[in-house]
Amino acid sequence: MTRSLSAGEADQLRFFHHRNRLLTAIREHSLCEPEEQSRLFIFQQCCAVLKDVVGCDSVWAGGIDRERHHYVPFASFPPVTSIDAIIQKSITETINARFGLDPVAFTAPISLSPGEPGSIRDISAGNSLVWPVGYQGRFYGFVTLHQQGGLVLNQQKKECIGHIIDDIALAIFALDTAQKLKIERDFNKEIVDTIQALMVTISPCGTILSFNRRAEQVSGYSEREIQGKYWVDVLISPDRRLECQQVFSDTLKGTQPSINFQAPLLTRAGTVRAINWHGSIRHNIEQGTVGLVMLGIDETESLAADQQLNMLTARWEKIFIAIQDPALVVSNDSTIIEANPATCAAAKKRREEVIGKKVCDILHLGHGEGTQCPLEQFIGCRRTQITETELHGLHGTYMLTVSPLVEENGDINATLLLARNLTEEEVVRAEAIRAAQLAAIGELASGVAHEINNPINGIINYAQLILDDPGDPETTDNLYNIISEGKRIAGIVSNLLAFARHREEALALSRIETIIANSLHLVAHLLKKDGIVCAVNIADPLPPLMCNEQQLQQVVLNLISNARYALNMRYPQPCPEKRLIIGGEVNAQGGRQFLRLSFTDYGIGIAPGIQERIFDPFFSTKPKGEGTGLGLSISHGLVRDHGGFIRVRSKVGEWTQFQIDLPVHPDGETT
Repeated sequence: MTRSLSAGEADQLRFFHHRNRLLTAIREHSLCEPEEQSRLFIFQQCCAVLKDVVGCDSVWAGGIDRERHHYVPFASFPPVTSIDAIIQKSITETINARFGLDPVAFTAPISLSPGEPGSIRDISAGNSLVWPVGYQGRFYGFVTLHQQGGLVLNQQKKECIGHIIDDIALAIFALDTAQKLKIERDFNKEIVDTIQALMVTISPCGTILSFNRRAEQVSGYSEREIQGKYWVDVLISPDRRLECQQVFSDTLKGTQPSINFQAPLLTRAGTVRAINWHGSIRHNIEQGTVGLVMLGIDETESLAADQQLNMLTARWEKIFIAIQDPALVVSNDSTIIEANPATCAAAKKRREEVIGKKVCDILHLGHGEGTQCPLEQFIGCRRTQITETELHGLHGTYMLTVSPLVEENGDINATLLLARNLTEEEVVRAEAIRAAQLAAIGELASGVAHEINNPINGIINYAQLILDDPGDPETTDNLYNIISEGKRIAGIVSNLLAFARHREEALALSRIETIIANSLHLVAHLLKKDGIVCAVNIADPLPPLMCNEQQLQQVVLNLISNARYALNMRYPQPCPEKRLIIGGEVNAQGGRQFLRLSFTDYGIGIAPGIQERIFDPFFSTKPKGEGTGLGLSISHGLVRDHGGFIRVRSKVGEWTQFQIDLPVHPDGETT
């Protein structure tokens, strides 16, 4: 026979059911995502359960508005948006009487001991009863039960309410703790993920437990993909897996607290990265096991950079050795760090006799006591210095270039010295100019011979007339004609000899009009024979130039010769369009005055693809045997030696123009 429950037992069973319902709701809520969990849900469930347990009109959960100093509900059952102002005032006064409205009173310990029967003390507020909710000195708010006409609670209800308050206080404490742990865990993970090293934790059996963001980026695997996989299968290239696994096992068995090794990592994309690994023992005291925390530095770019640097260094050394001029690298204290073979050959010393010595002792064979080597003022300077000097140690006169070697941080720890032997260079240069000059003389020879032949025939004819009839009244005129033709021949020969004669490389004030006139005098017959119309448009007067007349005349003759060739190629027969125009004017550039000469022919033009090459030595567009390829190259060098520039502009099939800018002598500049 089944015994029926007493009223008290039935209430106790009902209270247990409601409390179990609350705990179930709280547990299910704790399974939600952390960001979806909240105190409000717990308080709302508490209000609903207490409403059923007590059977009152309504239950509120709220706190104190510390600015306005009154009670404010944030959860209720049944749900309400606000409470009666009189009730709100009554509850506020009751809480104030018990706890005070000083905010500190609600953050300081409230002397609650959840879990002990009778530990929750109710506060009478007329028709309302108020319970504070807190755990381990933390205050979470108040729960208020309201019943119009007053509340009467027996001991069982009070105990049930106390247990329910304990349950939600503990649940809120657990929620706060979980959220704080999550924040700390997320913060720690964020720190780990910001580390620019691969960070991997490995279990004692060698499986991967965690994988930071850098490890994901380098390997191409996500943490979720590789968790639980064997570490060598993911982090080590196949040919090194057995070796690295042995290192791992020996570390776990031995007494070494850490390991260091380098191993290739085979990424998901199939590329290989060079990783320097540092592993530290990771102890799990509770389980009595050890694992490994691995930190990896990706050295792939660094190794590639080192390899590139080594390759560039080797290439630089080859270039340095191959330089045909003496080259030295000198430290800031003027000690020779490096010297190429050309330096040793010029100094007539072995390499070991040069390296480590003072630069002045090698280049100048030392200097007098108490005097400073002239090179020392250039060593370590921040700008390049170029000077022409005699280097007794290298047995010649050199153009010495002293250039600082600037480090990435801007420091200068060494200086490069490059010496060009002017003695040898001048010989080669003079030979090239002489060869081009002789070629020009050969081209002029036929024209000059024809030009001389006409006045010689005139002289012969005049002389024959005098012999035939000495008493002829025109004899005197014929004698004057003979003298005139003789002077004409003498002028032509003098002009040709002046051009052909080898002169010193001396500069003198000269007029460009004279240089052009003398040049045209030499080629006048050739231009006439080809039917070329030559016009000279030169502003008058032009300022003088400090120049070598013979060299500039050679430049002018080279450009006229090229113009003749281009015009004859386009117009084989004389015609009005077969024109060459020579111009001259003053042009200002960068605060200085230059004399600009232009040579414009209306011949075949120059193709764009070869305009950049026409000044190269031995480059020629003429058929084989008709050009040496040295004319424009030498002209370019001569103009450059005069401090000027030569440029070319052309339109294929229509015209070509060479422009020469030569600096005006200061005495001849105009304001």
